[in-house]
Amino acid sequence: MPLTDDQMRILRDIDATMPITEAETDWAVRAGYAVLAEDGDIDLTEQGRELIGCPYA
Repeated sequence: MPLTDDQMRILRDIDATMPITEAETDWAVRAGYAVLAEDGDIDLTEQGRELIGCPYA
């Protein structure tokens, strides 16, 4: 199932280190597109990076 425009925005915001809501963080982590560090930092997983076309995926 393709991601919605809003879901793609969330992934792009994570990659650009833009603030996102707790609900958006929860969605990205539960979907396996992001990981959350103990200090609260969030980063895309390889799968998340591939979805937004990051060159370092």
